[in-house]
Amino acid sequence: MFDPLGMLEIFRTGQLESSYARLNPLVKFILFITFIIIPLISTSFLLQLFSLVAQIPLILMSRSGRRVVRSLKASTFFILILIVLNYITTNSIVFSLSMVIRLLTMIIASAIFMNGSNPSEIGDVLSKLRVPTSITFSFIVALRFIPVLADDFMNIIASQASRGHEVERSGFIRRAKSLLPLLIPLIVIAIRRAQQLAEALESRCFGSGKRTSYITYEMGLIDFLALAYATAIMITGSLLATLPPEFLLLPFR
Repeated sequence: MFDPLGMLEIFRTGQLESSYARLNPLVKFILFITFIIIPLISTSFLLQLFSLVAQIPLILMSRSGRRVVRSLKASTFFILILIVLNYITTNSIVFSLSMVIRLLTMIIASAIFMNGSNPSEIGDVLSKLRVPTSITFSFIVALRFIPVLADDFMNIIASQASRGHEVERSGFIRRAKSLLPLLIPLIVIAIRRAQQLAEALESRCFGSGKRTSYITYEMGLIDFLALAYATAIMITGSLLATLPPEFLLLPFR
């Protein structure tokens, strides 16, 4: 079933010790963008399947199999809805599967990138790409804030359950009403955290000067191999996007 809190696991950054985590942050970002762009080139089923399978080495390299499985399991209901709606509107099961595989590819790419990166690295990458500091900081704060908010929500659920509050009620309306005692404390906690963050930034004179960093990133052999892999994926995906749909039926003729 669809689990919103489980989907938030995608945004939980955590640098698990792995070969992928030791890559240059810019290389990891390029790999991530590659697997976001490739599925969007075409709706070809062969292209979507290729982009999905091509991520298997990265899953093994990043040791993020468990997070990928949790993310996909949490979005099962949403995936089923996507299949049904696409089939109703297009009357094509192949197109429906292509759209689902596209979504799976993006979810897996996000899970791998977040599992092998920390917010500081992501911020450094955005800074190298000349993204304004205010935008970079806002994005990093959001990445840190979403998992914390999910943890707060789970704590509120446990606290309310200890007081006899039932969340898992039958019926959509009753379940929606049962969420009100959970959302109000969550909003209050979020506002308090935002106030504390604003005070911390003001006390450190945020924005008064150019940001500096004492960390430097170097390119190694594994980084160049990863870039070569991303290039090969991009070229192969572009070629597959030009193949006609009848190409899949050639082995059966």
